Amino acid sequence: PALDGWLQTQGGAKDLDSLLKARYPTAHATCQQPYHGHPVRVLEAQSEGVSFTSLEHAVEADALVVLRPKLSLVEKATALVRAFHYAGRPYDFNFDFATDAELVCTELVYKAYEPASAFTGLKLPLVEVLGRKTLPANEIVRHFDSTFGTPAQQFEFVLFLDGDERTRKATDAPLAAFRESWKRPKWHVVSQTLPKLK
Repeated sequence: PALDGWLQTQGGAKDLDSLLKARYPTAHATCQQPYHGHPVRVLEAQSEGVSFTSLEHAVEADALVVLRPKLSLVEKATALVRAFHYAGRPYDFNFDFATDAELVCTELVYKAYEPASAFTGLKLPLVEVLGRKTLPANEIVRHFDSTFGTPAQQFEFVLFLDGDERTRKATDAPLAAFRESWKRPKWHVVSQTLPKLK
């Protein structure tokens, strides 16, 4: 019911898909096309820009975590509409969060969920890197760990698949392993392939 009421305030769309189609017709048409033979399920900023991709493509990584924002359905829908606004923009190789003409991966999440009037959103802490405010993915993990179990916790933990470079497999890892993962050394994945010293 709350989502229906919100849709009425957004021009009376019958559902979220209709709203996205009406507001962002080009992006909506793009997200209906398969991505390398798979259905589109993800909007992400990658080197090709802010693009619609498949889940199969998005999970090709050393590790994968699924976190669910502790927000209402209306706020999640609002964030999705905001994310569609950035579809097609180029990738930000300067990692500059001060502008949104180009976006880096975490910047898309940051901008989509940025708190505003009548929008709680997510309060994700920016850190300074080489003189610029930015949000490394590891900082999101650090923030999750430091706020876990407190009223400031903004995400629910869903899944952590931790990759092992030696076996080239990912295994289901517990919450505790995810919470510790931000402390890993920078070259963690590379070090997995090096021979052990005796």
